[in-house]
Amino acid sequence: MRPQNELYQLVYDFYVTRILFGYYRFGDVLPAISKINAYFHLSVPTVRAALRFLEKDGYIKIAAPKPAQVTYKASENDFLRNISAYLSARKDGLEDMKQVTSLLLGPLLTAGIKQRDDAAWRTHWQEIKDIDFNGMSLTIQLYIFAISSLNNNLISNFYWEINRYARIPYLRGQSKILKEVTEQMELLPKDEIVNYLTNELRTVYESANDRLLHVIQTVNPEILNNDVAQIPFEWNFYHKRSQIRYKLGTRIIQEILHDQYPIGSYLPSLPQMSDHYHVPLITIRRTIDFLTEFGVVKSHQGKGIQVCLGQENVDMSQANVQLALNCFLESLQFLALTIRSVSRFTFEGVSDRAFHELIQILERIHEKAMDHLVMDVFLVFLTEHCTSSAVCHCYQKLIKCLAVGYPFTLFRIKDNEFSQTYAAMVLRMITSIESRDTEGLAEQIGIFFEEQEQYFKTFILHTKIQNV
Repeated sequence: MRPQNELYQLVYDFYVTRILFGYYRFGDVLPAISKINAYFHLSVPTVRAALRFLEKDGYIKIAAPKPAQVTYKASENDFLRNISAYLSARKDGLEDMKQVTSLLLGPLLTAGIKQRDDAAWRTHWQEIKDIDFNGMSLTIQLYIFAISSLNNNLISNFYWEINRYARIPYLRGQSKILKEVTEQMELLPKDEIVNYLTNELRTVYESANDRLLHVIQTVNPEILNNDVAQIPFEWNFYHKRSQIRYKLGTRIIQEILHDQYPIGSYLPSLPQMSDHYHVPLITIRRTIDFLTEFGVVKSHQGKGIQVCLGQENVDMSQANVQLALNCFLESLQFLALTIRSVSRFTFEGVSDRAFHELIQILERIHEKAMDHLVMDVFLVFLTEHCTSSAVCHCYQKLIKCLAVGYPFTLFRIKDNEFSQTYAAMVLRMITSIESRDTEGLAEQIGIFFEEQEQYFKTFILHTKIQNV
């Protein structure tokens, strides 16, 4: 059994889709490993692992030093069945990709391009045009180039996951559209590239999907299944080590924040937690080790494991802490770049009653001096009311990533100025909601997330230096 959340899956899915959908036919050869490596920006061992699994599953034959050769045999009707099965099960999700492109990918692309000066942009644009790699490589390469400038593995992973799900960019027959895109982009200044590319990418997705459905309906309409259960988009994180302890750890932190395990109380016994969370006892022990390293809990011999969230110093040199902190900072950056667009879109469908309930929650956390929960409260509000299921799913993932930052937040609450910052933000949000100034609210929350990102970057860097 193969692990599901490994980087090799990106390469594997890319080529298995092209083979199943008929882009590569029996006897065709795949690009050399060096080209695949350069295209995906992955290591040679990762690419080789993907090819090994493609061979094991009967799609290719590896005969080094020659490029891998396709061994999958299928008729034209088989290819149509493969395409139909995939698109039919993702019809709703692919429709939702329009919102993901405009609300998430667009702002990320904008930020990435702004990081590049004009000289770097022109140089890379010429390199992209010279690449002999067909099948939507233009837009993919542009996104990779722009997003890589953000130095955020979480964002890069998110982009690849979108491509893995949609898979339309991997198909044949977009050369005419791509030629038009290339010619148009030659005429545009850098600051206009983003809007054009975002809109054009949406057009390409829609065009590819519509054309494929038309071909299927014309050639063999009975294979198109309109009643199949839908498979939604799911964002899987790629890391080199098991993520179960981190997922469970963030869940426990969130439960502590919401008083299921009050600070100063003791957690249930390890066997009880194993039963409650439905995970092996060894996973519970590893999760407790992680939470201990992160200053969330502390073991007392003969008494148990006490909750001390935000009351203990954290050793920044611990590998688990480093991994969790990187995820925390990357999620903050992701949110800071996209929160305005997602907020504006969500506010369009929010009722007065829902806004009133949000005010009540904000007033309640302010009365309890728990203003530090303002980010969590607002993000949960967005996930409950945003009409894009894919965007909601992404933000739910980011909420979990943010949870590991709360020990630092609570530790800094002792600083009166820091506490006042959160309280002031809660009151500003209440005022904006009461006056229905949704545009002002979106801008305020955007600035707040940007400030939090910059603050924690500086704070964590300073703390690391002190611990050296």
